[in-house]
This record gives sequence, structure tokens and C-alpha cells, in this order.
Amino acid sequence: MTQKNSLRKKRLARWPWVLLAIFLIISASAYYFYNKYLANNRWKPLLQRQLIELVLKSTDSLYHIEYSDFDLNITSGNAILLNFKLIPDTNIYNKLVALKKAPDNLFILSVKKLSIKNIGARKAYKEKILDIDNISIEKPSLTIINKRFDFNDTVKIGKPKSPYQLIKKIFKRLYIDSISLRDISLNYINKSNAVTKQTALNHLDINISDIVVDSLSGNDPNRFYYTKGVDVTVHNYHIATPDSLYYADLKKIYFNTAQRKITLDKISFLPRYNHTDFYNKTGEAGDIYSLKFDRIDINDIDLQRFLRDQKLYAGTMDVLNADVQIYSNNSFKGKKSIKVGKDPQQALQKVALDMMLNRLNIKNAAINYSETDATSGATGQIIFKHTNGYILNVTNDEAEKKINPYMKAFINTRFMDAAPLQVNFKFNLNAKDGAFNYSGELGKFDGRVLDKLVKPLALVHVQSADVKKLTFNVNASNYSGKGKLEFYYKNLNIQLLKKVEGKTKLQKQGFVSLLANNLIIDDNNPDKKGVFRPGPINLKREPTVSFFSFLYKGLLDGLKPSVGYNKKTEQKVNTAIKKVSNLVGKFKKFKEDRKNKIEERKKERQVKKDSLN
Repeated sequence: MTQKNSLRKKRLARWPWVLLAIFLIISASAYYFYNKYLANNRWKPLLQRQLIELVLKSTDSLYHIEYSDFDLNITSGNAILLNFKLIPDTNIYNKLVALKKAPDNLFILSVKKLSIKNIGARKAYKEKILDIDNISIEKPSLTIINKRFDFNDTVKIGKPKSPYQLIKKIFKRLYIDSISLRDISLNYINKSNAVTKQTALNHLDINISDIVVDSLSGNDPNRFYYTKGVDVTVHNYHIATPDSLYYADLKKIYFNTAQRKITLDKISFLPRYNHTDFYNKTGEAGDIYSLKFDRIDINDIDLQRFLRDQKLYAGTMDVLNADVQIYSNNSFKGKKSIKVGKDPQQALQKVALDMMLNRLNIKNAAINYSETDATSGATGQIIFKHTNGYILNVTNDEAEKKINPYMKAFINTRFMDAAPLQVNFKFNLNAKDGAFNYSGELGKFDGRVLDKLVKPLALVHVQSADVKKLTFNVNASNYSGKGKLEFYYKNLNIQLLKKVEGKTKLQKQGFVSLLANNLIIDDNNPDKKGVFRPGPINLKREPTVSFFSFLYKGLLDGLKPSVGYNKKTEQKVNTAIKKVSNLVGKFKKFKEDRKNKIEERKKERQVKKDSLN
């Protein structure tokens, strides 16, 4: 972490404790002045003056406070503060800027109502021990204005005061049973760049339990920053991505420090436009994602590492009931986006937050990849239902990658919701070329379900196929895929198709299909003699081909020799088609000549008939 960033974070972290001290001193000072000046009823103006001086002193006159009313009931120990505001003085701020002493962040805070229940004011006055049952803060609104200054790079960073150091002149010990903040609004304004950026977060709730601040509690390993636990809840979070192409929505975000867990409920990541408008907006072809999740749980978070190093280390992440849809249109006439360096494991390395998940569990996901073909204009689909599995070593942390550079995935699913598919991935997180391996086995199914994929994308209609098993093992990267495929089947029969201008549907190639089935395609593998045809895979990856598209194209490359469509049979059928085409051409010419001769004879007879008349 740089000296500059560390300084900013410490300044940012300090202000809530200053504010808390203000609220606590309100109650303690109120009792003190109330007892001292009870007879002449002068305690309220004295308290107000004390508070104003406290805030000015603790913030070097940069901030002052305002509030509409303060009421303290000594008998019940309850206090209410209405319409509290913490306001920066812009004149002081500008002077600090000129003196090169200004902070990088300014805060504007308003609180509709602050309620303090059961203040032990007498004990606070006599023993300097303050006990409070509850502090409730309603509708706090905080605006943070960030403008980074170069002169803060060279400021010496001293050790920031702890909460106990902030209050020890007033109290020996502070105990609060609970603090609740309801419907918080946060507004972050970044003025550090040429264009001002603004981010808002609304409907945030925070509950803090069992707070103890004394000389020992800061070192208590069972406490999280002097508390037994902090619960943070964000309701109905909605944000557009920086490129304005997607909306991200979450019904609820819940964070609990005692359980060291984050829960995200009802998450969606959806495009803002339909497919046509999306491509017109970007001007280039590429994948369009639509993602929905019922819930995501992140468990066993290392809170100290996150706060100390800003690294997300966690035990497991559970992803429940995901609905993933990916669409690609190869017929779009715009620029093709380059996919080199954008495979999933490579995208993970570009995430700004350093992270390490020991295990990511996938539970009951549905995945649909669809692609519109440039030749046929039709859309093919690969569907995976009831997908379950886990991924190990999900990280972009350099230190962790030195220890273990491989991320592994083990997935079980239903291919086309018709056959069991087990597939494994092994990603080399340090490989510059995005090297990975994928292998697996597909079980028994009726091959006609492949029509959803091969009919639009390969112009092939599967009339019959009894698939017994398919296994594969491919070493791949951003540039190629090489491996082997074994395809066991019986009764394979196909119909070749073609796209005809002016026709919406794909047209059958009856004669060519007949040649294909008789001269190329083998009905069975192994054949009747027991000879098995392997499917070698050796495919160059075009730079514009996406990760998911490349996976199935690699398998299609191995399917061709498996069914008998190798270079030898391809040459054989091309020769046959050429000969047949010549015969067909001669036959057509013969028919045309015959037709012309008949027409000429008709004309001659008509001329004779006309001359006799």
C-alpha cells in the first residue's frame, strides 16, 4: 500500500469515531452541566457552547455542528437530538488548501433524529464510566467529497488515535449495548479527475452490538473493532455499469462480522438494450450476458486481512440457482471484438480487488449459450440444465499464484437436458497465453437433440443417431486447441442443408446428403468390423472467437473424423460431386437442347401452316 493511500484511508476511518465521541459527550456533558447549573437552569446554553467548541477543536475549525433541538431526561436517562448536521467551513477548507494542509476528503453529515436510551449519566459523572442501552440514528445522510492533493503524498503518517484515546480524558470506559442506523444514504463525489464522478448508495441499515471501549478492548481478539458484531444490510441496490451497457440489481446485501459472511439476495446483471440495439450501441460483435442468481454466500471472510491489506480472502462462495444466458451474433456487420486475453481465468486476473476463494460451489445452475450464424442467419443453442460443481483456488493474488498457479473446476450437468455431462477444467493462472485444459464425458442420448446446435451452425440436420458415449481431452489457449475426442454411436443419418437467397428456411440438399451418407458418414462407431475411429482435435482459434464458442468448436473439429469425414473422404466426395455435377450439367444441357429443338419444330410447322392459308 502506498504512503498516500494509507494516509487517506486513515483519515477516512477516523471521522466516525470523532462523531461518536461527539454524541457520547452530548450525554455526559449534559448531565454534568445539568447538575452543576440546575438551580439557575443555565445548563443547555453551556452545553451547546461546549459542543461547538469540542467540534471546532477536534476538527481544527474545519467543521461546525447545527441541530434544531436537544432534550435530556435525567430521570429516564433518555436523550434526543433532532436535525443534527456536521457542516464543513469552505473558507477554512480553502485556506487549508492554500497552506497545503487540506485533507483529501470533506464530509457533510445530516441526521434526522438521534435517540439515546438509558444513559447512566450519574455513573458517568461520578466514575467516568458511561453505560448506554441503545443509540438509534434515523435517516443519516453522508456526502463524501474526494479531491486528492499531491502535497498529501509527503505528509508524515503518524499513528492515528484509537477510539479510547479520543475519549479517555472524559471516560475511563464506554459500553453501548447496541447502535442502530436506519435508512442510511451515502453519496461519494470524486473531483480528483477532469470529469467529476458521483456514486450513491441508499437504503443502508447498520446494527452494531456490544461495544466496549476501554484500555484493553482494542486488543481483544474476540472483538471486531471494539464490538461483538456488526450487521450491514443494503436494500434494493441498483447501479449501471461504467460502460452504460448493463444494470446490476440486488434485492439485499447482508454482511455480518460475527459470522464473517456476506449474503447477496436476488442478483441480476442484465443488458439495458435488446440484442439489436446493444450491438448498434457498441458498434461491434461480441457476447451479451444476462445473469440472474437467487443467492450468493461468501463465507469465512478474513476480516483483518481485508481491513489491513484490502484483500478478500474467504473460505467458500456458494452460488445458488444461477440462470446464465450468453448470446453472440456472428452475422453482425460491425467490428469483431478481439477475445485474446479475455477468457474467464484471465478476466479474474484483471479484477481490481485482490482475492482468494478456497472453493466456489455451484448449485443448480442453468446455462444457455446461443449463437447466430453468419451464413444461415439462424441461431444455435447449447443448453446445460441442473448444473452443479465446484471450483478450487479462485484467485488473482500474486503470492497465492506462486504457491498454486492452477484453478480447477469440476462440473456435472445435463447436456441439452438430455444426457449427463461431466467436464473438468484446469486453468494456468500464470500463463500469458491463457493456457487451460478441458476434459470430460458425455453419456447416452438421442442424437436428434443436437439439431438445436448443428442445424443452424453446421447446416446439418440429424435424422437419426443413437449416441452411446463421447469423451474428450483438449489442451487449449487463446490461440489453439489440440487433443482427442472419442465418439461412440450407432445409426447415424444426416441431411445436409443450405441457405438459399430469398428463402427463410434452410433448404435440403437431397442428392448431396445421399452422397454424404453413403460415401462419407459411417453409420456406426465402432463399425461392423469393430474398428473404432478416433477424433483428433487440432484447431486454430481465431482472435474473435469467444471462450464458450471455442469450447464447442473444438469438439466439432473432433466430431468430423469420428464420423468418417476426414481429408481422404472429403476429397473422395468432392471428386464424386464434381463428376456427378458434370453429368448433371450434361443432362441439363441435353434437356435444354431438346427443348430448343422442339420449339424450333413448332415454329417451322406454324410457318408452313400460315403460308398455306
